[in-house]
Amino acid sequence: MKEAASSGKEKMLLISAGIEIMLIICITAANLNPTPILYFIFYNLLYGLVFSLLIPLYCLYKENGVSVSDSMLAEVGFKKPGIRQWVVLAAFVVFSVGGQLIPKLAAGEQIPWRLLPVGIIPLIMTTFFEEFLFRGFVQSRIERKFGWVLAILVSGVMFSLYHLGYPGFRTWDDILLLFAVGTGGRRTGSANL
Repeated sequence: MKEAASSGKEKMLLISAGIEIMLIICITAANLNPTPILYFIFYNLLYGLVFSLLIPLYCLYKENGVSVSDSMLAEVGFKKPGIRQWVVLAAFVVFSVGGQLIPKLAAGEQIPWRLLPVGIIPLIMTTFFEEFLFRGFVQSRIERKFGWVLAILVSGVMFSLYHLGYPGFRTWDDILLLFAVGTGGRRTGSANL
């Protein structure tokens, strides 16, 4: 019995590490030559849909041996969004867009406002993929097998390290800040998308 539990723990950690490595590779590839088609393929398709959503859903399906039910989806964060989730999403978009625009406006750069909607959609998608993968899938699985403290720490480490794929987040200060953000926003049982 203990061997099966230990095997399940090891398998979960290996799956999480494998997904993490693939995320870093996809994001790095998307940023090496950010032409629209390559960026779409590596970032939106592979990073977003395949490694952040479909593979975790497949693992959930294999773990339960039956079709994925509403309760299983709720366990990993697929719930009807409430007012809190909409407010958090809106705040994230406002601060993310503002964080990009304010320095440009302060420098006197011309802002192509017509492109703003094109920038907001990827922010929403990234928020969804990050929350589903790190908080919903990884944190809930690790919490069940190892406890909530390790689950929050592992989820925070994965969140910070996956940013290594982005050229602007490769210093120790950035990684530590992202780790603090990744662990600070994580509460047990709060995986709501």
